[in-house]
Amino acid sequence: MKKIDIHEKLVEMGFDISYPTVCNYIRENHERKEAFIRQEYNLGETLEFDWGEVKLTIAGKPTTLQMGLLTTAKSSYHYARLYQNQKMENFLDVHVRAFNNIGGVHRELVYDNLKQAVRKFVGRNEKEATEDLIKISLYYGFKYRFCNLARGNEKGHVEKGIEFVRRKAFSSRTDFDTVKEANAYLKEKLLELNSKKRNWLQNQSPIDILKQEMPYLIPLKPSYDASRRVEARVNKYSVVNIDQNKYSVPDYLVGKFVNVKVYPDTIEIYYKDNKVAEHKRSYQSHYWTVDINHFIHTLKKKPGALHSSVGRHQLSPKLQEIYQEYYINNPRDFIELLELIKEKNLKSVVEAIAELKKIKKELVTTDNIKNIIFKLPMDNTTSKTKDLSIQKASIKQIAILNEMFNLNPAGRYKN
Repeated sequence: MKKIDIHEKLVEMGFDISYPTVCNYIRENHERKEAFIRQEYNLGETLEFDWGEVKLTIAGKPTTLQMGLLTTAKSSYHYARLYQNQKMENFLDVHVRAFNNIGGVHRELVYDNLKQAVRKFVGRNEKEATEDLIKISLYYGFKYRFCNLARGNEKGHVEKGIEFVRRKAFSSRTDFDTVKEANAYLKEKLLELNSKKRNWLQNQSPIDILKQEMPYLIPLKPSYDASRRVEARVNKYSVVNIDQNKYSVPDYLVGKFVNVKVYPDTIEIYYKDNKVAEHKRSYQSHYWTVDINHFIHTLKKKPGALHSSVGRHQLSPKLQEIYQEYYINNPRDFIELLELIKEKNLKSVVEAIAELKKIKKELVTTDNIKNIIFKLPMDNTTSKTKDLSIQKASIKQIAILNEMFNLNPAGRYKN
C-alpha cells in the first residue's frame, strides 16, 4: 500500500489518526535513504561513456540526434559528438575520435547496459561484452567495466555530463543547416567548457587536469577502423540494400556478394578485397544513391534508359546542364562523354566545351571535345607553347570544316 492507502484503511478500521501522522511514522521507522560512497580516481584511470538525446532543428526540420559523450572521471573533461542513431559504427567512431582528441587512452572505460557494449546477461550480475567492444578494447589496450542494473550513479560524471553539455551547448542555439555544422558548434562549446577553471578542481580547468593525466594514459595507436561490416548481395538494379537505402556498384557485380563497410558518413563497398564503390551515407528511408558511372556498360546497350535513370538525375548540376543543352537527343554520345570525364576530369571537358561554343554550339560533340582535350598544354613549361599551338590549330581546323559544310542550327547541310 501507499501511505494514502494505509491512512484510509486505518480510518476505515475506526482509528482516529491524521495522514501526516501516518507519513511521519513510516518515514521514521520504515524508510531508509540510500547511502553513496565517495569515489577517488587516479590520474589516467577511468573514462565513462553514455548516450543522450539532443533535439535540434536541422535544415528547418525538427530532428532528434544522439550525442555520444565520454567524460574523464578525474576532472570531468568532456568529449561529445552528434550522430543520427546509436548504431555500432557510431559507438565505435565516437570512441576513436575521443581517444584522438585526448591524445591517449584511459586504462578503464565504464558503461551502463547499452546494447552496443553488452551482448547478453549471464546470471544475475554478469554481463558478456559485444564482439566489437572486445575488439576495440584489445586494440587500444583498455579494460571495460559495466554498471549494475539501474545504477547510473556508478558512472555519475557522464550521467550528469549529458545534461550539462546539452544545456550549455544547445540551450541558446538549436537551428543548424547540417549535422556537420552542429558538430562544429558543439566542438567550440566543449573547448570553452573544458577550459573553464572549476572551484572543485582547486581552480584548475579540466584541460589542466587532463594534461597531468597524459603520462599515465595508454599510448595512442593509429585510428581503429570504426566501421560496421555487412555482407550484401547485388540485386538486378546493381545496388545493395543497407539500412533500407540503396547504393550502386559497378554493373558487372549483379548477383554477386560484396562486403560493405558502414561508417557514420560514408559507405564503402568491396569485392574480393578491392574497393569498387564509395558513397555518402544516406539517413533517409528507401533512398537510392547512384553513381551513373557504375552503369556505363549497361547504358551502352540501352542508351534510351539514360534520360529517366536515377543516376542521370543525381549527376552534378554542371553535368545536368551539359546534358540538357547539348546531349538530350544524343544519349549514346553523352555516355561516351561520361567515360571521358572519368578518364580525364570534368574541368577539362567544361573548358573544351567553352572553346567549341565560341565557334558554334553545334560543334559540341564528344569527338570534338576529345580532339581538344588530348591536345591541351602539358604541365612542363618546355612543351607549353607547342601544345598551345596544336590546340589552336585544332580549333581552327574545326572552324574551317564548319565553314566548308556551312552547318545550320539544326545541324543539317544547307543546299
